[in-house]
Amino acid sequence: MDNHFEEDLDSLSDEALKYIGVTNLDFRTHLSQDELDEVQKMLFSINTLLQITFKDGTEVIDIENLKHLLELSPMCDDRKVEKMILRHNSKEEVKKILMMPYDNPDTWKIAYDIKDETYLITTIPNYRLIEEYISIVLSCIKSDMSPLEKIKEVYDFVKLLEYDKKSSSRLPDIVRTRKTNNFGYSVLFTKLLERLDIKSFVGEVEREGEKEYLTLISIKDEKYDVDGIYAFDPASDSIPKGLYKSDAIRKINYNFFALPVKKIVDTLDDSKLIGTMSLITSSSFDYFNRHLDSSDKDTLEKTFDDNIENIYQRLQKTKVIPDDKVISLCLDTIHQEDFLGLSNNVNNLLSNNYHLRKKEIFCEEESKELQTVNIHDV
Repeated sequence: MDNHFEEDLDSLSDEALKYIGVTNLDFRTHLSQDELDEVQKMLFSINTLLQITFKDGTEVIDIENLKHLLELSPMCDDRKVEKMILRHNSKEEVKKILMMPYDNPDTWKIAYDIKDETYLITTIPNYRLIEEYISIVLSCIKSDMSPLEKIKEVYDFVKLLEYDKKSSSRLPDIVRTRKTNNFGYSVLFTKLLERLDIKSFVGEVEREGEKEYLTLISIKDEKYDVDGIYAFDPASDSIPKGLYKSDAIRKINYNFFALPVKKIVDTLDDSKLIGTMSLITSSSFDYFNRHLDSSDKDTLEKTFDDNIENIYQRLQKTKVIPDDKVISLCLDTIHQEDFLGLSNNVNNLLSNNYHLRKKEIFCEEESKELQTVNIHDV
């Protein structure tokens, strides 16, 4: 055999097996044309590729180009390659990524939340469900709403989740099933607030041996003359799904809406604040500052856009919102059409429920049954 022909065969063999053993591709910068050509060469050769990761620095066009090559590749089974989009995507980029047609969308994973180097990921179909749900919620937010009214609107949606101790607290699972555990209420609440550019901090509470969660939000609302850092607990205001037929009725609880942290501590004898939340209620800033974990300090300062001493002082000075103002807020933003056909007057229904429930929860007077409000048949 001709020696030159043998050398050509050896060269061809080496080239053909060049990509054997390569299982992962990790992209962190925009792909040049030469780099794209090299990837195409790999995908159209014998290869062992199992995963492709796109991180910050790559662009949506890179994702689109690689997707196209993978689907055309005769040597690579797109169904068996996991694609990971781990980037800080803008709203516009997310929209472009989700609108792309995919042959195997379940093999594409995208980060729906990123904190530092921690990525919470889900599939493209699940992310589409998240975006559809968030769009439905945000469509109810009017541009002329005050900050507190916007928060109340989101609060109403979160309260409609069905509590299930064994359910997941992952956002994709919450949106898909509409069920969650105690933590999941805060997960959805903070995610929706984030889309309204409202930052929040989630703290832990231990009640009867179970962990529950409070969402702290800094609010300055001139319409209702409210200025402070308030705690929200949509899980405690949520009504079990099977109790009433009407979702409108399931929204009537507002006793854990916009409370000063000290109000919760002073009135709920069986509650116990954990970690940062327990420090917030300390009577000394020096004690608070000395025992606060540095990472939590950074988180609080970033969340409330202020230094830690000002945040502490604002928490201490936050006043209880008068009952009539809370009820007025709820009635100002209520969807009257949801209550069509109810025999009860909506204003009285909401107001009576608020006051009677408050007496039961906060022990202001002797506990009473909700016997004056008959809503079991709606």
